[in-house]
Amino acid sequence: MPQRVFKLYQRKRVININVNIFLAGLIAIAIAKYPISVLSAMIGHEHKLVISVFSYALDTVIDVFVYFGLHWIANQWRPMKRLDPEPDQADTDAHEPKPKKFLMDAGKVQAERFALVPIFAVLATGGMWWLQRQYHVEPGWAFVIAFVFAMLVTRVIHTVWGYRSGTFRDEGRAVGAEDGSSSDTGE
Repeated sequence: MPQRVFKLYQRKRVININVNIFLAGLIAIAIAKYPISVLSAMIGHEHKLVISVFSYALDTVIDVFVYFGLHWIANQWRPMKRLDPEPDQADTDAHEPKPKKFLMDAGKVQAERFALVPIFAVLATGGMWWLQRQYHVEPGWAFVIAFVFAMLVTRVIHTVWGYRSGTFRDEGRAVGAEDGSSSDTGE
């Protein structure tokens, strides 16, 4: 069963991109929560905006590095080939996408994410500031709540956009193949 789930993860771009981004975000939040709590204790909880902006910057740096690692696993790593000494070529091609140029592919996904930064930033930093100010939520937990909410909202927006732009289409699938229209024009 784990092999089947891993093959599905590697084969379906909508799954691997969303899982990678969401998992990278959660890992970044888990790593950044403690430094944010320490910083807020050092400078004082009253500096809510400074803490929120620092949280955003730290989360972004960690998130991008983790995402690139997860993207490589989803689109480049082929551990299943090593397990089968003589794989049937037809079977191998059926479940694995053709490897893309790693940096170009990951860069395209990151560029789309970058375009969503204003929405994410307002929801994440604004939400964190608001939770601290309005409900007196401790900065570490305000960070977790606001950033997870911002991730969920931007995942929905990015998924819709990714299907329209072609980023989330599976490898080898023509633009109009789902609805039977011509694959040459994409209409």
